Amino acid sequence: MLKVKLVNFDDLTEEEREIQPNNGWGKEYANYIKITDGTETLMILSDSAEPEDATFNRDFKNVIKAIEMAYLKGLKDGKKLNK
Repeated sequence: MLKVKLVNFDDLTEEEREIQPNNGWGKEYANYIKITDGTETLMILSDSAEPEDATFNRDFKNVIKAIEMAYLKGLKDGKKLNK
């Protein structure tokens, strides 16, 4: 089941913390959207960005990927339910 949660740095695993960008005020102060399917983390989005890079063409381009991923996952899960 796909879940999308707004989380803080402390809510991430140690491994997830290590790979987050340290832009803006720092990764410890950023907010995160964590997308999971069961126990698997599919994507983590961060609002940690330099002001000049805070656009959908740069730091926030993964928002588009997240929407597409959720849509495709929904189609796949819906097909399973209809069988």
